[in-house]
Amino acid sequence: MQGSFVDEHSARLDLARTAREIWQRGLGAAGDGNLSVRVSAGRIIATPGSCHKGRLEGRDMVAVDLDGRSRGRGRPSSELQLHLAAYRQRPEIRAVIHAHPPMALALNLAGGRVSEVVVSEVIFAFGQVATAPYTTPTTSDVPETLAPYLACYDAILMERHGSITLGTTLEQAFIRLDALEHSARIASFARLMGGASQIPSPEVERLYAVAGVDSQLPYRQDASSCPPLEPGDSAQQAPLEDRLIEAVLARLRGGGR
Repeated sequence: MQGSFVDEHSARLDLARTAREIWQRGLGAAGDGNLSVRVSAGRIIATPGSCHKGRLEGRDMVAVDLDGRSRGRGRPSSELQLHLAAYRQRPEIRAVIHAHPPMALALNLAGGRVSEVVVSEVIFAFGQVATAPYTTPTTSDVPETLAPYLACYDAILMERHGSITLGTTLEQAFIRLDALEHSARIASFARLMGGASQIPSPEVERLYAVAGVDSQLPYRQDASSCPPLEPGDSAQQAPLEDRLIEAVLARLRGGGR
């Protein structure tokens, strides 16, 4: 369901406030990342390129149309095409945040899988997070590679680059970014202490059902047309350990036959 648009003045102020919070929270360096809000069918307000995210004010934001053409003063980010791809893929989306959350990126660089569900809260925040393969930043490869991910997921980690979170509001997109980084922090600390066990697949499916009923968010865990959660995965399959557990439980329920 498509929601209403926020007015442009409010969008500019909200973008400045959120960009400042992202920088203050260490979710990106001063010049990292970019944010945008769709304020009408054909108009987007976004953070400018090459700017300190902690010092932006509402008047600094730039306006563009869905083709990326400027509709005022200022120069948009070189990664604007990624935002435009998200709005094209998901008409209900009203905000996009691209950030560089350090713990999520570190977990990925260390071989961890951000898609693994180790705490239940992430399902209520964004359903699933997928990891997209590396593409050269600021090039057309990024939106082209991300397009199928944007159609399926509300939170995406780009290898060796950063995150993308989508929302029907800017606040929702930020909450999803915060949840992604917080869960990655927990998983990283658990790995340092000996390992992070996942929530078994049957309980994960139950959590999806509960979250979907309560929030009506667009969880797409069963969409066969979606890219795999991690690069190299051949299909949307549960990790091997979970599949083995399910097989053992199925045998036990069947009397060991």
